[in-house]
Amino acid sequence: MKKWQEERNYRRIYNEAGEAIANIITVDGVDVEVAEDVYLAYSQADRRERYVREEQFSGKILSLEQMAEDDLLSDYVGAEAAPSAEEEALEREQAQSLAERKEMLLLAMLSLNNADRELINALFFDGVSTRDYAARIGITQRAVIKRRDRILRDLKKCFENFSN
Repeated sequence: MKKWQEERNYRRIYNEAGEAIANIITVDGVDVEVAEDVYLAYSQADRRERYVREEQFSGKILSLEQMAEDDLLSDYVGAEAAPSAEEEALEREQAQSLAERKEMLLLAMLSLNNADRELINALFFDGVSTRDYAARIGITQRAVIKRRDRILRDLKKCFENFSN
């Protein structure tokens, strides 16, 4: 038996058929029976600790920079890495930009007449095809495509006016 197996404070009890019937962790000299998931979490943490110790003793140098590059730092430190100030600023800026674009879209949609707004909603928000929409309102598919293209040109002009 390896040295770590003799020194560990957890073990499984097996019956004659070789099936695990109890998971035991020794705490302050007292054996405590625990559930399977608790036992597995405890044994995995112990294995990770042994691995880190063995890596240190084998002469390999554990570098925080290397662990951060390998995205392992949070596993060993026990806490998620906080986003940098730059990342937070970018996220805030992107959220603000998205809110502004949504507002511009709402204003542009409100500037359309009801028939045009209904067509854009059906095609782009409800996922209706031009063929189905044409059949629904009783015109040709080509007429729907022409209307869609005209409305999109108008919306583009509207967006250009808002951004200036």
